[in-house]
Amino acid sequence: MKTTLKEDKRLYRELTIEVEGPEVKNALEEIYQYLSYTANIPGFRKGRVPRKILRKRFEAFIKERIADKVLDKYLEKALEEHGVKPVADIFITDIKLDEEKPAVVVVVKFEVPPEIELKNLEEITVEVPKAEFSQEQVENYINQLREQHAEWKTVDREIKEGDLVEVEYEITDLESGQKETGETAAVIGEGLFRKEIEEALKGKKAGDEIELKALPIYDQEGKEVGKVDIKIKVKAVKEKVLPELNDEFAKKLGLGETWEEARKKIEEQLKEQFEKAKEGQRLEKLLAKLVEEHKFDIPETLVRRELDALLRQRLQELQAYGINPKQVNQQQLVNELMPIAIFNVASRLILDKLADELGIEVSDEEVNAEIERLAKSFNVPVEELKKSLQEQGFIEAVKADLRRNKALEEAAKRVKFVEVEPKEEREENQPSEGENKEENQKEEG
Repeated sequence: MKTTLKEDKRLYRELTIEVEGPEVKNALEEIYQYLSYTANIPGFRKGRVPRKILRKRFEAFIKERIADKVLDKYLEKALEEHGVKPVADIFITDIKLDEEKPAVVVVVKFEVPPEIELKNLEEITVEVPKAEFSQEQVENYINQLREQHAEWKTVDREIKEGDLVEVEYEITDLESGQKETGETAAVIGEGLFRKEIEEALKGKKAGDEIELKALPIYDQEGKEVGKVDIKIKVKAVKEKVLPELNDEFAKKLGLGETWEEARKKIEEQLKEQFEKAKEGQRLEKLLAKLVEEHKFDIPETLVRRELDALLRQRLQELQAYGINPKQVNQQQLVNELMPIAIFNVASRLILDKLADELGIEVSDEEVNAEIERLAKSFNVPVEELKKSLQEQGFIEAVKADLRRNKALEEAAKRVKFVEVEPKEEREENQPSEGENKEENQKEEG
């Protein structure tokens, strides 16, 4: 065997493997024997087909089979000899077969990992939005809880904004004369009833009737497609009653025996969630900063693989919402997802390099704990998920992600975080150009 390796554009490498002699001859004998007994050639019995006929008809197949045999036996050894490791797919670009000699030359192309020179973490500054836990967050959450547990109480008064109105309706198509009747309910002000209907209902009471004549109806594009008469009878008017913040409400929520106890638990839970979200945002900003600080060639094969995965995921999500993937502009989706794919690949490569330099390892116990966490989030048995991951070869992927997360967390201990006002607030408070000039003149004076 003889091998040569040469550089191609960017991260691509071209590896040539040459094999000749008895090994090639024996491989050809095996391939031709297989074809002779399996190929259906008119005028020839199986096992009696001349080699020149098989060669002419199955030239591409013969080359591919012998190339596969060469790569199965020598590829890994050749890569080790040249000290290279492909980051993803390996492509066969050329096969030259000389049956007379006999000899075969197989040329493959692949990408190698990029050279990444990590910046000194202690010299990196990461800006994060300034955020503080406040009692306003507690009050907003308590108000949400009250809304979720609100009750609708029937009232004998005129309809106003925020009321739940139950109605009977009759719709008559003016062109066909077809009628449609039914019952429905909606909250006034939430836009579930048409604006004309909401305005007509305001001020009415249970038992009152309204009628709208020649009301236009529209298709999904906003084009008028007809007119209808609508008759509506108010069946009931209900107003929202929020629960009192008392011991009974605390027990209903399962947060204690008294409201004071419940409020304290709510505050503690919200504060814990806030701190986790704040730490998550710090890590997100750090990752973005690391990608920004490190410029290197990103393997195209890894980006294509990541893009394919993101595209499949997005199409599945759209299908879950009832959208036919065949009706989606996939090229537009690809354009939208490409920056995400590039960022994902770049961040993984940086974190892998960082984990190598920091000597970060992941134990089997940590992998098992992560699988348990995933099983809980997916609501599936742990052993079932573990078996599925093993069968699909994803255990190593779980381990790799854990290792990257540990590397990012370690990096967070070494960089400098600076809290800044949220972007919108900074833009609002930023002085105008004239104010800046005036301030500079005062300083100079």
